[in-house]
Amino acid sequence: MPIQSGLLIAIDDDGTGVGSFTQAIEVESCGLRKEATILDTAGIRGTRSHVKERTRAGGYTVQGDIVIPGVSPADLDFLLPYIMGTAESTDVFALAENLDSFEFAVLVDVGSERHLYDDCKVNRATFSSTAGDFLNLTLNVIGKTATESATAFPSITPPIAAHDAPFIHSDVAVTLEGTGSRQIFDFELVIDNVIVPRFTNSLTATALLETDRIVTCKCSLPYDSSPDTTDLYDVAVSGAAATFLFTNAASPGLTLDFTLGSFQIPARTPTITGRGDETIIELEGIVRKSGSTMELVITNDSVA
Repeated sequence: MPIQSGLLIAIDDDGTGVGSFTQAIEVESCGLRKEATILDTAGIRGTRSHVKERTRAGGYTVQGDIVIPGVSPADLDFLLPYIMGTAESTDVFALAENLDSFEFAVLVDVGSERHLYDDCKVNRATFSSTAGDFLNLTLNVIGKTATESATAFPSITPPIAAHDAPFIHSDVAVTLEGTGSRQIFDFELVIDNVIVPRFTNSLTATALLETDRIVTCKCSLPYDSSPDTTDLYDVAVSGAAATFLFTNAASPGLTLDFTLGSFQIPARTPTITGRGDETIIELEGIVRKSGSTMELVITNDSVA
């Protein structure tokens, strides 16, 4: 039985699965898998028994979550182009209309064998952190094909450089509604590329189509007058710019900045859950483009 703590993900950036796998990523879990079907006619046949001769191998899907704990500046330099659809431009990663230039392959080593997932795209990326924990990244990956592979897994060099230090929740400085130094209990940013696989006369997907892009953000704060957060209730429907800036305390020159164009937050009245419990205001909404300002720009400085 393979040792699960040894499971690693390698990504080949040419998307074909035949290039050089050079990037290994530490993961908490990997749910990416092939889901096959068997087609059964299941018609009226004079018996309740189903017979194997009236079946055929059906198509299959490739999809699942890869959870990356304590994402680092080095991780993000590699992964953000696949999430955003553009290459880095002086630390800046902008949103693109499609991800066609950033398809990739994933090689999963489970100890006894390796599984290769080809022509993949990032369907959804979720950044999340809570007080006292890391900034984590969950990638929902969707692909076209899956095979058992003889491809050698790359040798692993332990990440020991300054830019390998993970971000944590306490690294973040938050600006909302024009006010900085906001105190938050938690943070979540989701970039959903809403990818739909196209199945034609093939048992595998023939295209992965980006049908929309929905960016959402949520966080919760103490609802109090010191510091004052009452201005965050019933924010104007036009929304406001917001920033979540992580400065890596382990190496202060390393920063990760999520700049939101217009964070639109529907009113949600704070509630009281019980005596002794702090009153919390929960902010959750869609981040939208405002004029020529894109809904999201990510800046990742990985050089200390």
